[in-house]
Amino acid sequence: MLVRQVREAVLENEMMVLTLEDRTSPTASLQLFYKVGSRNERPGITGISHIFEHLMFKGTARFPQGVLDRILQENGMSYNAFTTHDFTCYHEEMAADRLEVAMELEADRMQGLRLEEDSFRSEMGVIREERRQNVEDPPFGLLSEAVQSEVFRVHPYHWPVIGWMSDLESITLDDVVRYYRDYYRPNNAVLVLAGDLEHDRAVRMAERWFGAIPRGPELPARALREPEQRGERTVSVRKEVQLPGIILAYRGPESSRREAKILNVAEFLLLHGRSSRLYQRLIYQQQLATGLSGGISLRADPSLFRLQATARPGIPIERLEAEMTQALEELAARPVPEAELAKALRAIESDFVFSQESHLDMAQNLGEEECRASWREYLTWLPDNLSVTAEEIQRVARETFDRRRRTVGYLVPEGAAGTEGNGGL
Repeated sequence: MLVRQVREAVLENEMMVLTLEDRTSPTASLQLFYKVGSRNERPGITGISHIFEHLMFKGTARFPQGVLDRILQENGMSYNAFTTHDFTCYHEEMAADRLEVAMELEADRMQGLRLEEDSFRSEMGVIREERRQNVEDPPFGLLSEAVQSEVFRVHPYHWPVIGWMSDLESITLDDVVRYYRDYYRPNNAVLVLAGDLEHDRAVRMAERWFGAIPRGPELPARALREPEQRGERTVSVRKEVQLPGIILAYRGPESSRREAKILNVAEFLLLHGRSSRLYQRLIYQQQLATGLSGGISLRADPSLFRLQATARPGIPIERLEAEMTQALEELAARPVPEAELAKALRAIESDFVFSQESHLDMAQNLGEEECRASWREYLTWLPDNLSVTAEEIQRVARETFDRRRRTVGYLVPEGAAGTEGNGGL
């Protein structure tokens, strides 16, 4: 087992601190996770979790806008943030002796963020443009949104992380202030520290900078359950593209369940490397597709397994769909040969080993698992994957890749006579 020893501490305000000591280089990674993502939103404020990814760099009373960037750069740190369905993360990479500087900055903006109308309105324009560039302009962007909205009709995974444009045009500063007050609190945060550090000293630092911040209100548990899907759903988007495309999407298990690890192995069998099943079938042998991607997106609540492909010129999208479907159904019909499964498991192990070389990757994996279920899932991730059997893959493929429980999205070139999907069960 390659994961170094992980240690946990909980401050009096209920903030969790995880440390992972690794003295192989004099560097460290700080990652501050807030257990808030698009699943915590509601209609009218979709995208507000991602908005904070921007606003948290706008400065505080103590470190006004621009000063934060200057301090980070003067201390040789790289920094960024990202938002998902389940959490938001802020991280810095640095020389290990700069760790306390990063803690001081993160603690300050946990409680002292300046939320002002002018800067808020300015940043909302940036975010709306980000949505246009990353969702509305790319060929599959709007189709991906439409497919996800069909897979999850009730659960908050229904809307995209970046939010609906109509909400991005109507969210107010008061909405933002309330969200900050409720979710950006130590009892809703996980501080992950990895690198050349010592656990007890790192926890004392965390107590110094975060310990005095009062805990926030108890957050209500979200108990939404997506109803069982009882028939195939289809959706189409017309767009000015050269070639048609398709997405096959299936609802999967929560990330903590063994079935999620089995589907991760299925992803490697289907998609990883030139010798994988779908690449061999669709790209090299039958030459049906020009692009292929997908896999399992792990989430705290139901995950999503999807395949996305672009048809080669002259290839009917129906033929591409049939071949993709058959490849999935073959996983359920016949056991994976021993040599093929062993190759996929070696690739999973290799990826995991390489992730141990980076403090950023180790800290990120720990924090993500804690936000979805428990950080201990990271410690068992590799052995859980390596113990997957051919029989388990057959069983989970039958359960997951059922045509009655899938959603199909068609990307139709504008002006073409393509497949039209509408609605479903």
